[in-house]
This record gives sequence, structure tokens and C-alpha cells, in this order.
Amino acid sequence: MQRNVSWFAIGLGIAFVLILLALGVVCGVIYFLRPAQTATPAGPDALYTQAAQTFVAQLTQTATILPPTLTGLPSSSTPLPTNTVLVPTATPSNTAIPPTQTSPPPTLTPTPQPCLWAKFVEDVTVKDGTVFPPNAAFEKIWRLRNIGTCSWTRDYQLVFVSGERMSGPRSVAIDEVVDPGETVDVSVDLISPDSPGSFRGFWQLSTPSGQLFGIGSNAKDSFWVEINVLADDKYPLDFALSYCSARWRSDAGTLSCPGEVGDDDGFVILLDNPVIEDGRLENEPALWTNPENTNDGFISGEYPEIKVESDYRFQAVVGCLDDAKKCNVIFQVRYRIGDGDPVTLWETHEVYDDYFTKVDLDLSSLAGQKVKFILRVSANGSPSEDEAFWLAPRITD
Repeated sequence: MQRNVSWFAIGLGIAFVLILLALGVVCGVIYFLRPAQTATPAGPDALYTQAAQTFVAQLTQTATILPPTLTGLPSSSTPLPTNTVLVPTATPSNTAIPPTQTSPPPTLTPTPQPCLWAKFVEDVTVKDGTVFPPNAAFEKIWRLRNIGTCSWTRDYQLVFVSGERMSGPRSVAIDEVVDPGETVDVSVDLISPDSPGSFRGFWQLSTPSGQLFGIGSNAKDSFWVEINVLADDKYPLDFALSYCSARWRSDAGTLSCPGEVGDDDGFVILLDNPVIEDGRLENEPALWTNPENTNDGFISGEYPEIKVESDYRFQAVVGCLDDAKKCNVIFQVRYRIGDGDPVTLWETHEVYDDYFTKVDLDLSSLAGQKVKFILRVSANGSPSEDEAFWLAPRITD
């Protein structure tokens, strides 16, 4: 038992010695492997210098050990904050900003009004397309307005400039003073051509010195007369066919031809297929002559003169148009020789009674004379519904 304890003590001693030897070897190795020490100055500056060197050394060691590998950021459902750049807001100041200079608009210079300038108002007689037989005399009347700045004197002329002259004069005096803004009726006597067709003649105005002027935006356009001539040798005078060759008038003055239905001044129009007071539809033309819309008013049309032959007769049918139940009129056929007073050749009184009157007059008493025939209708009191007609009025031979 004693011998065993001795050996145990010896073993512990040997182990202790071996441990000491091992520690010594380790310490020696550490000593020889430690880095060489550099002398550093003493004091506070040395501490700062040493700290800076240590930081640089650590950065160098990190750069050496870690490779320059880019690593993606881990995905996250939380959005990364966005840097917002704040733009400084300008502070209002009391410094006035000069206004932008704008060129003033150009001053409009008014166009001077022409001295000589006319405006067409209307055709008083013979509207465009009026039908005439060959060699029919008629008066063309234009209504014009002076829209220039100069007055027209009595010496101003109506002048033919081009087209079909229709046997008219080359010029005719207007024989009236027309101040700016006033209207005037200028007229010329014409004769339809002796052959069928459409014809137009152009006219202007002229100063006493021969300066032409007219209508339109440049005061140089012409006004005109336009007619259609139909061959009709059956009758010496067809009052219906050539009705616009007549000068129609009432107490209100000269009337347009064709007129307009309902014109209170009176009117005349051509009906191709009239319905007369017994309800009959006629297949021959008729003139609807409506007197002026006033008590005892009238309408009359004076036709160009013709030379009457011994076998000439005036024929027509007269009455009231269908449904003009208040019609109450007086029909007259008159004539004028030269500038003499009108003479009544025939007269009748008509009312709406489903009857009409046939007219057949012997003209032999006027043979050899140049006669202007006149158709006239007068209201017998009230003019209400005085729709008087002349069916197929003509001179036969």
C-alpha cells in the first residue's frame, strides 16, 4: 500500500515538470514570433497617431482579406426609404417684373367710298326670263340706288355696253338728280328680236364726260335685261304671252312684272292652268289681275302699240277665280292713240256667281292706226278677294 502511494507521487511530479516545459516552449515561440516594436514618441499626440495607424491597418487588412464581390441585398417586403430632394421655394419679393412689350396692332385705314357707285335694287318691269313674241315692244325699268359719295345729275346717262341691244338706243338720259342714298328708276324702250331664243343686254351708267360706272363690289359690273322670245305667229298680239311687255300700275305706282301674290299695291301674274269660278280647270293661260288693296282700287296694264288691221278682233274670257266668293270687280278694255287720253272700248261688271263672260270685240274702227291697248280691273267698293282673271286674252285676225 505504501509502495503504491510513492509511485503516484512520482507520476504527478513528472507530469508537472512536463507541463512546465510545454509552457516554456510555447512562450518562447510566441516571443520569437511577435512583431518588431517601433519606437513611438510619448505624449497625447502619440496616442492619436497610434490610433490612426491602427485604423488604417485594419482597413488594409480588410481590403486584403475580403474579395471585391458585390452581394445583393436580401429581399424584403418593406420598401426602402426614398431620398426626397427638396427644392428650395423662392421667397416672394416686392421687386416688380417688367411687362412683356407687345407691338400695338396696326391702325386700320378705312377704304375710301367710291364717288360713282350704284346698287341694283330690283327689276321693276321685265324680270329675267320674261317671255315675248317676236318684235314685241316693251319698256325695261331698273330700280337703282346711289351708294357712292357723288350726286348724279340730270345729264347722267343710261348706256348700252354689250350683249343684245334689242333695238334700243345706245344711251338715254336719266333726267333726274339722284343724291347719295337715294333711289331712281331708269328705263329704256326696247323691242324683242324677231327670232326665237334667249337674249341678254348689259347696261351701265355714265357721267356727262363719258366715265362709265355700275354695280358690284368694284362699281364696274353691269346690270342687264334678259328675255326669252318664242315663235308665235298665230296672233298679232297675245296679251298673256307678252304680259310683262306692258307697263302695270295702280294708284301705288308702277308695279313689278311678274308680281307677287298678296302684294297690297296690286299684282299681275300668269296662270298656266287656272281654275275659274265654276270649278273648271282650264288648259289655256290666264292673267290674274288683282287690284290695289283699297276701296275702289285698280290695276291696269298698257301694252306697246301695234298697228291695227281691218280684220283684227279682241277676244278673251273674264271672271273671278275659283273660291273667290267675295269677288266684285269691273273689267275694262281701253286703248290710247299716241299721247292721247285713254278711251274705254268695252266694260263689264263681274261677281262670283259661277258664271263668266266671253268677250269678242270688232276692232275695225281702229284699222290703220297705231294703238296701245290697256287691260284694267277695278274693285267695285271693297277689294276683298277681287281675284279677277283674263283667260286667253288676244287679238286675232
